[in-house]
Amino acid sequence: MGWKLPEGNRVKATFDTQFVSYEAGKDRWVVVFERNLTDLTGVEAHARTLIEALAGKWAYVPNEARDGITLPLKYETLTGQIRFYYTADPRAQAAQAS
Repeated sequence: MGWKLPEGNRVKATFDTQFVSYEAGKDRWVVVFERNLTDLTGVEAHARTLIEALAGKWAYVPNEARDGITLPLKYETLTGQIRFYYTADPRAQAAQAS
């Protein structure tokens, strides 16, 4: 995944990912990020901390990402202003809401 940081820089991180299930209707995967693989030297400490905290988080990921593309995300996803990552299976949360 890659993020555009507030100062205009971009940072990229690669995670080992556990694919939990595929949702054909929305052509996306439910995944869990297991650990960070990329050396994040040169990334400011605050952004590094936010990226490292993604290990163990759940997310819906578009199917095309399985081909190794970098998902371009905004800094707001790292800070939680845009809901992208979940602490538990988001399908369970969606089922409780409906």
